[in-house]
Parts: sequence; C-alpha cells; structure tokens
Amino acid sequence: MEISIDRYLDDGPALFMTLGLRSRTTEMHSVLSALDPAQRGAVQDALARALDEIARVMAPVADAQPRRR
Repeated sequence: MEISIDRYLDDGPALFMTLGLRSRTTEMHSVLSALDPAQRGAVQDALARALDEIARVMAPVADAQPRRR
C-alpha cells in the first residue's frame, strides 16, 4: 500500500518528484488500508506540506543546475 503525492519543482517537465508513504510490513499495510477517507486525506495533506518544504530546500539547488534544451 502506498500513499503518494507528486510535484514538479518548476514549470518544466524535467523536475518531477514524488513523495510517498509505503507500507513495508503486513501490519503497516493493514493500518494504511484501514484509514477512512478523511484520515487518508489528512495523510495526503501532511505529505503535500512536507513536499512543499522539501521543494523549498531543493529549488535553489535545482535553479543552479545546467538545463538541457
């Protein structure tokens, strides 16, 4: 079971990333599967906020990288 959120770091297609929460055990799979829609939405919101923070850290580095044209 996986709950994930995708994001482009910029407006182009090259800087695409995914942050995911994945069950690694049968027990954790059961926990993720048992989330009701509101709880699943809350997990997705938390992942989105985390990805926003990660993107803020990565953006200056990405901006400094050479781009393929």
